[in-house]
Amino acid sequence: MRFRGRFVGAISMVILITLAIAFIGVRQLVNASHERQLDEALRREALQEVAEIAESGGRRLRITPHIGPDDSPDDIGPLTKYAALYDVDGEVLETTPAWRGAPPELSSVESDVGDLEVNGIHLRAMLLEIPDHPDTVLLLAASRVELDNDSRFLTQAMALVFGMAMLVTVVLTSAVVRRLTHVHSRIAQVARDVSGEDLSARVGDVSGAPEIVQLARDVDEMIERIDLLLRNQSDFIAHAAHELRSPLTTLYGELSHAVRRSRDVEQYRDAIDEALIATRRLMTLADDLLAFARVGRVTAADERVVDLLDVVHEARAMVEPEAQARRVRVELEVASIKVRGSPLDLVRLVRNLLENAIGHAPADTVVEVDGGCERGAAVLRVRDHGIGIPHAEAERIFQPFVRGGRERASTRPGTGLGLAIVREIAKQHRGSVELATVEGSGACFTVRLPLATSGTPE
Repeated sequence: MRFRGRFVGAISMVILITLAIAFIGVRQLVNASHERQLDEALRREALQEVAEIAESGGRRLRITPHIGPDDSPDDIGPLTKYAALYDVDGEVLETTPAWRGAPPELSSVESDVGDLEVNGIHLRAMLLEIPDHPDTVLLLAASRVELDNDSRFLTQAMALVFGMAMLVTVVLTSAVVRRLTHVHSRIAQVARDVSGEDLSARVGDVSGAPEIVQLARDVDEMIERIDLLLRNQSDFIAHAAHELRSPLTTLYGELSHAVRRSRDVEQYRDAIDEALIATRRLMTLADDLLAFARVGRVTAADERVVDLLDVVHEARAMVEPEAQARRVRVELEVASIKVRGSPLDLVRLVRNLLENAIGHAPADTVVEVDGGCERGAAVLRVRDHGIGIPHAEAERIFQPFVRGGRERASTRPGTGLGLAIVREIAKQHRGSVELATVEGSGACFTVRLPLATSGTPE
């Protein structure tokens, strides 16, 4: 059964059960009230009758023999009296004609007030002793036909009302549930469309309860993110294939030419050097791809409190050979700041920024690294004095396989993954990285990371 059908069924069942309980309660109250009125009227008449019988000696009925409504004080309104006088042994002394036969045996009367079934007539009866005559008792009864008819009519009326209420409840509940769940139906349909690879499906603007409206927005945002992730994945695969193709083509070409014809030692050496360069590019690309894939998979067990100054020193030691080869000096002015994260990833972040700055800094210049605590966060800046990055590329430079403008990209070969890895590591550590640049005056990358809270285990 569909959700909407189950919803309608559940609500209808609750309403109908409540109505049924209410109807049964009303029926019981009405019947009890009518029965109490009959008992009170019957008791008044019985007390009057036993008083009159006691006055006459206690052995004779004083009830008029007449059947049916009458204005005499002997009748209970429009009801006919059924009376019988018994002695202590249960022998009938006198009866009224209303019994249409013998009255019930005294031993069959189980209580002082109760129901009797005599000659097919349903009666309400009361048994009383005659004052000053303990050897005689009076049985006075009245027909319950009208009471039973009223109870039957009330039951039938309530059954009819219950049936109509059932029909109206199902119809109205279906309409209300359909109106309340139409947004859910749209969301479910959009989910089915997306699972069928239709990423253009959207819930769109909806009206209703705030949480439903928010759910629709969240679903649309989720689909947009999935669409973006899939497109980025496709672009990433295409760029990775392109980056792999260039060194593979060079490697294949050099090796093919080397074995196609005989060469002297110098020519073989040149071919091997070219093949080594291509292989080195492949190894660098593979290393960066693995690092990029690893980002985001760090668990809480891999994190601990580290000193940002130690991270910077370790990263500087790793890039020092390249800095010396390019005659670039790295100057540090970093305070000791505690942050929480993966030491390997944080070293990789700083190392990538330093390699990027050294690679684009002119010879005999300085790469400046400073860090401290600003506004409750750890801040690290890496600045070079190269050609800078155009403002239009300040955000694009962090995308995978993007190396910036043609002039900047031509100054140093690379995979184009370094800054993408930097941003992903910063995000993984609940931080951020920004680029401040003036074209022609170098680039400055600013990393912000949350400080380690006090009491955090190291």
